[in-house]
Amino acid sequence: MIASDYLQRGTLYRKLIHGPWSVFGRVYAARLSNEGLRRKCTWRSLSRLRELMDWHVGTGTIPRI
Repeated sequence: MIASDYLQRGTLYRKLIHGPWSVFGRVYAARLSNEGLRRKCTWRSLSRLRELMDWHVGTGTIPRI
Protein backbone atom coordinates (compact mmCIF):
# COMPACT_ATOMS: atom_id res chain seq x y z
CA MET A 1 0.00 0.00 0.00
CA ILE A 2 1.37 3.41 -0.91
CA ALA A 3 0.91 6.77 0.81
CA SER A 4 -2.08 7.91 -1.24
CA ASP A 5 -4.02 4.74 -0.33
CA TYR A 6 -3.24 5.18 3.35
CA LEU A 7 -4.20 8.86 3.32
CA GLN A 8 -7.68 8.05 2.02
CA ARG A 9 -8.56 6.11 5.16
CA GLY A 10 -5.89 6.79 7.77
CA THR A 11 -7.20 7.90 11.16
CA LEU A 12 -4.04 9.78 12.05
CA TYR A 13 -4.23 11.78 8.82
CA ARG A 14 -7.87 12.72 9.47
CA LYS A 15 -6.96 13.94 12.96
CA LEU A 16 -4.14 16.05 11.55
CA ILE A 17 -6.18 17.73 8.83
CA HIS A 18 -9.02 18.61 11.20
CA GLY A 19 -6.83 20.08 13.91
CA PRO A 20 -5.22 23.48 14.36
CA TRP A 21 -2.26 22.47 12.16
CA SER A 22 -4.38 21.31 9.21
CA VAL A 23 -2.51 23.38 6.63
CA PHE A 24 0.82 21.84 7.60
CA GLY A 25 -0.69 18.34 7.72
CA ARG A 26 -2.14 18.63 4.22
CA VAL A 27 1.05 20.00 2.69
CA TYR A 28 3.23 17.38 4.37
CA ALA A 29 0.88 14.55 3.39
CA ALA A 30 0.88 15.74 -0.22
CA ARG A 31 4.65 15.67 -0.20
CA LEU A 32 4.68 12.13 1.20
CA SER A 33 2.19 11.04 -1.44
CA ASN A 34 4.29 12.53 -4.24
CA GLU A 35 7.32 10.65 -2.95
CA GLY A 36 5.40 7.36 -3.25
CA LEU A 37 6.20 6.15 0.26
CA ARG A 38 4.69 2.99 1.68
CA ARG A 39 1.98 2.93 4.35
CA LYS A 40 4.22 2.28 7.35
CA CYS A 41 6.68 5.03 6.43
CA THR A 42 3.80 7.44 5.78
CA TRP A 43 2.23 6.62 9.14
CA ARG A 44 5.56 7.04 10.91
CA SER A 45 6.21 10.39 9.22
CA LEU A 46 2.75 11.71 10.08
CA SER A 47 3.17 10.48 13.63
CA ARG A 48 6.40 12.47 13.94
CA LEU A 49 4.63 15.55 12.57
CA ARG A 50 1.88 15.13 15.16
CA GLU A 51 4.44 14.77 17.94
CA LEU A 52 6.21 17.91 16.79
CA MET A 53 2.96 19.86 16.67
CA ASP A 54 1.97 18.56 20.13
CA TRP A 55 5.35 19.68 21.43
CA HIS A 56 4.78 23.17 20.03
CA VAL A 57 1.41 23.36 21.73
CA GLY A 58 2.89 22.10 25.00
CA THR A 59 5.58 24.78 24.96
CA GLY A 60 3.09 27.56 24.32
CA THR A 61 4.01 28.24 20.72
CA ILE A 62 1.15 29.78 18.77
CA PRO A 63 0.53 28.42 15.25
CA ARG A 64 1.24 30.99 12.56
CA ILE A 65 -0.68 30.25 9.41
